[in-house]
Amino acid sequence: MPKTVLWAGVHVPQYPRVRFFSKSTGPQRFEDITARVARLVAVDLEESSGAFELQRLDASGQLVWKTRHPSLQELKWHAEFEYGLPEEKWLDGIPPGA
Repeated sequence: MPKTVLWAGVHVPQYPRVRFFSKSTGPQRFEDITARVARLVAVDLEESSGAFELQRLDASGQLVWKTRHPSLQELKWHAEFEYGLPEEKWLDGIPPGA
């Protein structure tokens, strides 16, 4: 069973290195949802592969986007690349309100 191991609050940079898009029903076919990200959660998928999932949540705790990484260290490096989040800013356990 998947288990949350780390979390961190983040601010999306003015010029993000990575953008996330969702299908839209409006005149534009895709909506940029990058700015919705407010929190990162590292989830141990507890599989034999040792993979971790980086979940990007909005302020209300709803999932915005997720990616899979081969290790916790790779996940942290990816979060640092995307959000400038240094390793020491991660907090243990489950985020408040989750």
